[in-house]
Amino acid sequence: MKADPFKLTIVVTILISIVVVSSLVIVVLSDLSRIPSAESGLIVSKSIISVNDSVVILSGGKTLYILNNTALFLSLKVNQTYSFDCLFNYYTKTTYIENAHVTN
Repeated sequence: MKADPFKLTIVVTILISIVVVSSLVIVVLSDLSRIPSAESGLIVSKSIISVNDSVVILSGGKTLYILNNTALFLSLKVNQTYSFDCLFNYYTKTTYIENAHVTN
């Protein structure tokens, strides 16, 4: 059975398109897991959840997490206003603090 070159070209084009689109989807979804964001507010409380995870609660009720950064956690003061550089994890819907700067 001989394949028609036109049909073969169409099938190969469709297969290549499927591979390219699925590769793009994988790249986009992996990038969505770490969306940069910024937060600011007055820290009303902070606590340690586990050995590597701590939490900071802002006056507006927003909860921010600190992952594997004890020095940052210890440097934050309750009743102080900060501007935070954060990363938002799309999958877990949590915001992780990367840096904090005191604001007046």
